[in-house]
Amino acid sequence: MRSLPPVTNAALAFAAGVALSRFGALVTVAPLLVALLLLAPIGALRSLRGPWMPWMLAAAGLIGGLSSPPADDCSLRGKTLTGHFLATPRGGVAPFRVEHSGCDIRVVTRSTDALAGQRARVEGAWRPARGDGQPWFLATSAQLLPGRGREWRWFPVRWRAALVERLHRRYGDRGALVSALILARKEGLAPELREAFARTGIAHLLAISGFHVGVVSGLILALVRSLRITRRRASLVASIATWLYVALIGFPDAACRAALIIALLSLSRARARPPARWGALGAALLVLLVLDPRRLWSPGFQLSFCGAAGLVAWGSPIRQALRRIAGPTVPEGLATGLAAGAAATLATIPVVAWHFERVSLVGIPATLAATPLVALAVPGALVSLVLEFPLPVLAGFLAGGVDALLACLEIGTEWLAQRSWVSAWTTQTAVRVAAVGLSLGALATRAPRVRGRVRRTSGLIWVVTALVAWPTLLSMTGRGTLEMIILDVGQGDAIAIRTPHARWVLVDAGPAGGSDPGAHPVVRALRSRGARRLEALVLTHPDLDHIGGARDVLSSIAVGAVIDPGRPSPKRSYVELLELARARGVPWRGWQAGSSWQVDGVSFEVLAPTVRLSDGDTESNASSLVIHVRYGAFDALLTGDAPADVEVEVSGSMSGGFELLKVGHHGSDTSTDSLMLARLAPQLSVVSVGRRNRYGHPSARVLGRLRAAGTSILRTDLDGTVTVVARADGTFRVGVER
Repeated sequence: MRSLPPVTNAALAFAAGVALSRFGALVTVAPLLVALLLLAPIGALRSLRGPWMPWMLAAAGLIGGLSSPPADDCSLRGKTLTGHFLATPRGGVAPFRVEHSGCDIRVVTRSTDALAGQRARVEGAWRPARGDGQPWFLATSAQLLPGRGREWRWFPVRWRAALVERLHRRYGDRGALVSALILARKEGLAPELREAFARTGIAHLLAISGFHVGVVSGLILALVRSLRITRRRASLVASIATWLYVALIGFPDAACRAALIIALLSLSRARARPPARWGALGAALLVLLVLDPRRLWSPGFQLSFCGAAGLVAWGSPIRQALRRIAGPTVPEGLATGLAAGAAATLATIPVVAWHFERVSLVGIPATLAATPLVALAVPGALVSLVLEFPLPVLAGFLAGGVDALLACLEIGTEWLAQRSWVSAWTTQTAVRVAAVGLSLGALATRAPRVRGRVRRTSGLIWVVTALVAWPTLLSMTGRGTLEMIILDVGQGDAIAIRTPHARWVLVDAGPAGGSDPGAHPVVRALRSRGARRLEALVLTHPDLDHIGGARDVLSSIAVGAVIDPGRPSPKRSYVELLELARARGVPWRGWQAGSSWQVDGVSFEVLAPTVRLSDGDTESNASSLVIHVRYGAFDALLTGDAPADVEVEVSGSMSGGFELLKVGHHGSDTSTDSLMLARLAPQLSVVSVGRRNRYGHPSARVLGRLRAAGTSILRTDLDGTVTVVARADGTFRVGVER
């Protein structure tokens, strides 16, 4: 193939114009451009009529991008928003479309009366996003409003919500997973399950994508063909039915892309013209960008088209290579599936690495293992939903089979996600360096004189070189990132710390849980993030809101050592922990001021307690460990429950520059002294506190002192789990997760 179809070149020219409409846009979409260089023979756009046509299309894209508000404008800044709920809040979370802006946001609300399609006015505050996602809105109140004009357009939203409720009644705890697979509704999915799918590289199976739409279209086509309708007419019927399905689930980008391709291929067959491999994909890209140029900045949009381009460009060569290597021992269907999974996964690696700074190392085999389960579960769930009305008994029989398939998918995914080697962390700097190398390799292999086997071999050499150089790039750019997760454990403390080489330290374990150690929120959070072992379990002092969950942690996860202030406590729970640690062979170390250790370039320095207390003070908060965590230029202070006089003492030699402060004693007025805040000058302060606690934490005076110090404030009772991802240069990003 010497050139691309005209429509594909037109789409690329228009997309280039959109990319130029934002400052720094070329950097933002660099991974997408690299992927396109690797996937397509992008030349001088000679196939467009006239040399001026590409420039006209690029200018049109530039104008379209400039006239469209940035995607970030959807994170409005008002305290009162009016709009419609796009789903019935489940677990207090629901998507919400703001009136007069067309922006879809995520709202967390305590309202139990809100329904899908209901017009409402919500009051509250914006909260920062986790990772690179959009900020979300915490609604303190929600007032339902009467509808006004054109309320019929919310009928699909209400119908979809009714189907979601029916799926939850039919599938129980697995209803959220079924709703995500066939109706694109993921509000009820547990964060731990989402994280497990992300770590194993199969998160795309949770989102409605071309794969799901293809399964639905194939099912409809088979049903129509069974009525002895010609293939040409059956394709058109299946295309129309597919668009109805896409409308039902709310027109997500990936589904629209797949439906457009299916429709174009159907029209091509109807006209008895062979479809061009790149033509349908290019037409879908052009149509979606013309309708909304802001889509270009969406990670989901980039992932969707890179994955589809990977299938077009690499699917057939990889399948042929498999057939040559394995011969007839590999069935044609299996070879096609393996090639499709490998091609799509490889093509999306640059985008995943750029936006999420993490790449799954088992994405291809995990996708190959999970895809057959999803391919069977999706049509089974759809058929069971259709039969729910006329034949509920048969629907229940099918639902049982689907439930068994999804149980295998969940168990396998969660087991694999607990392995520490399933994913690798990276940085955007490393991605930039790799992008330059891959771009040079792509341009070299696209030279006119480089053809056939030489071109394929050169491309393979460049890809292998990039993979081999990956650890070196990480080392050059700070060896990954430090992640500090202040867990939402109610009235207590628990801070999970992941080092740049994915080793874990836990500071405090929150209050006690139930009878099942594996169900403790700290254990679940660690397992969902792939922590199989803790280098150290640090207990700042023996209060139950700090050590209550330690027994569950010791019972469920391997621990290298337990560290505490070294002051014995007569509390029964403390004595039981000592006995459990001894029974498991876990060393117990008492550390005081001056003690320190390092893990993967992250230093932990104990600043308090600085003096030996009397026996009568062994259980006071004055004995709490105060720890300075340092990673390059990033500094964090973990104060436990230390009182103000201890904070002032340990901060005496500090002169500002701290990025993170874990506010002492859950925001009690006995801690967080103004002098300490002036010395630290923290950019971010996090209060670990329970909702509606009986102590009145955090104190209004403490909040006032924090505001006066100019620090940003996050609270686990309002914001949920707070995640800080820091680099060695001192920069960091913050995310929250309820």
